[in-house]
Amino acid sequence: MKIIIQTNKIKCDIGKCKNLAKYSVAPDGVSASQYVNLCEDCAENIYSALGRYLVPKSPKNMLAKAVRREKV
Repeated sequence: MKIIIQTNKIKCDIGKCKNLAKYSVAPDGVSASQYVNLCEDCAENIYSALGRYLVPKSPKNMLAKAVRREKV
């Protein structure tokens, strides 16, 4: 999956938003008609909302947990 900065005039795909898309989310192996087009405001809102659920774990904690599992 990749993010494309949109240069064409395409409307944002989110509900009642009437802004022009700045970004397109392009999954691998799909045609351009299936991209998800997002304006900057909607992209920031989605990023914030996902950030509440998808928090990356730091490598240090993952390594420490693996070491503790081996000691048990």
